[in-house]
Amino acid sequence: MMRKRISGFVAPLLTTWALSVNAQGSAPAEGWLITPAEAIAFKGEEGFNAPPALRPRAAMPLINILKPEPAPGLKVKAPFAIAVQFVGQADAPIDPATFQVFYGALKIDITGRITRFVKVTKDGFSLANAQIPAGKHRLTLQVQDEKQRLAERELRVEVE
Repeated sequence: MMRKRISGFVAPLLTTWALSVNAQGSAPAEGWLITPAEAIAFKGEEGFNAPPALRPRAAMPLINILKPEPAPGLKVKAPFAIAVQFVGQADAPIDPATFQVFYGALKIDITGRITRFVKVTKDGFSLANAQIPAGKHRLTLQVQDEKQRLAERELRVEVE
């Protein structure tokens, strides 16, 4: 009887663990940046609704989202373009090797899924066809400059 309760508790954790291992590794075979199952398992809509983290203001690099143009209630149809511009400060250029992308409330690292399709430079990147399932999603983009100052920006989209 005790074994059955533990199995009922452990099974969802193992499923989540298996999905997170895949999220840390290569992109799924279908070419999705985020699969429909991951959007549910990693609470994509919950992450979409969470308030953004506050960061201290100082001389730091910036991340500008050019596409899709950020707007309240942003809705897009998949696949859609993502274009991002990095702006370094005069005393330190952007270090593209520090670029990371996290998904949802649990901030699952999906950097490898994006960097498979684009080359990230000190100026930014452009992805022509981001494949994300219908629903509300939050992507957190991060990059550092050569003085290790962190820039962070969220892209919240609702995919129809």
